[in-house]
Amino acid sequence: MTVRLDRRQFLATGAAAAAYLGTAGFGRADDIKLRMAWWGGQVRAQLTTKALQVYTQAHPGTSVDTEYLGWDDYWPRLSTETAGGNSPDVLQMDIEYLADYASRGVLLDLTPYVPSKLAVSDFDQPVLDNGKVDGKLYAISAGVNAVSLLYNATAYEEAGVTPPGHSTTWDEFAQNAAEFTKKTKRPGMYGSTDESGAEPVLETWLRQRGKQLYGTDGKLGYDESDVTDWFKMWADMRASGASPPADVQALDHGDVDTSLIAQGRSVLCFENSNEYIAFAGLIKGELAMAPYPKVGASGKGGLYIKPSQFFSVSSQSKLPDASVALVNFLLTDPAATAILGTERGIPSSAATRDKLRPKLDKAGALMLDYISSLGDLAGPLPPPNPPGGGEVTTALLKASQAVAFGASSPADSAASYISTAKDILSRAS
Repeated sequence: MTVRLDRRQFLATGAAAAAYLGTAGFGRADDIKLRMAWWGGQVRAQLTTKALQVYTQAHPGTSVDTEYLGWDDYWPRLSTETAGGNSPDVLQMDIEYLADYASRGVLLDLTPYVPSKLAVSDFDQPVLDNGKVDGKLYAISAGVNAVSLLYNATAYEEAGVTPPGHSTTWDEFAQNAAEFTKKTKRPGMYGSTDESGAEPVLETWLRQRGKQLYGTDGKLGYDESDVTDWFKMWADMRASGASPPADVQALDHGDVDTSLIAQGRSVLCFENSNEYIAFAGLIKGELAMAPYPKVGASGKGGLYIKPSQFFSVSSQSKLPDASVALVNFLLTDPAATAILGTERGIPSSAATRDKLRPKLDKAGALMLDYISSLGDLAGPLPPPNPPGGGEVTTALLKASQAVAFGASSPADSAASYISTAKDILSRAS
């Protein structure tokens, strides 16, 4: 049965959730009642729901209430729930927030469950280690990916403009985007989104300059001059028409459905490679993939293969063993992994990858090929984000918006941002 879900609706626990999930076929008043929350689009909701149905059918007496939102709404809701001692049993976690939640004691230490209850012995070790904070395992990778440009190949062809590729530099990208905006046959479509407030894009650019977001000491790995250059680069792109003005960019609310590429306002977007599946069905044309631009022709790519997101268990859960069992099922059970496929990224388990490879559809094969094609464009994983990293991410977005709306210069916004970021990290340490 296909279950259609409103991705911006967050199902509360209690009668409303039970009533909804009853229509989905796996929400019942049973002995073990779990809650699971994640962010993501319609496709993720449908696939996860289907996998959970398989789980509850195989485990009579167990039900799973589901809650999900877009990225921007997910974290405030999760913060509110955890502060109230009511966090979901199983939750999707991101590297940006992992240290924050682990340091607050919100996440269950999964170390004692490995390998008896969590069969992760064939997971790539660097990826597995990325779920650790202070040597304890708080999160298990749900898949691996890398950042990428997702672009509308059909729109490029219509405009007579060559899309970015593996060797494109940032200067070439800016020129290319401005050219597309001028030549496109689709009114109101820009050659790029404005990513001045996007931390993953900034991180890649910094790595290309030989720096990083954070050092192993948890302090910023860059300075005011870097951020000034960053904000100026995007200000120049707005001025040339390569990227949209602030009021147009503000129409993107941080989820797949409201993205500018989905609205037909941009020919491309800067996203993780596993998001290909979610975006492919939302554009008018063929979706293709390329790496982020490079700082120089002979420069480093700055990318890295990383956990796309994690599954964690709440320390507030009254059913930790059952919650761990559900995570193990989603990550390792052949039926579950066949359903979930590559939507959350290329599986971290070598055995699962081997089983899925012959069955991959065009989108799955494209994502796997993209990861395999990065070569020396990809480097080692960075240190995990420290406590306070999530607040720093928000501060970057606010500083970038001040420049975009003309309220502040690149230099002044950079100075304000660096000061704010240092204060946040000092308080959180």
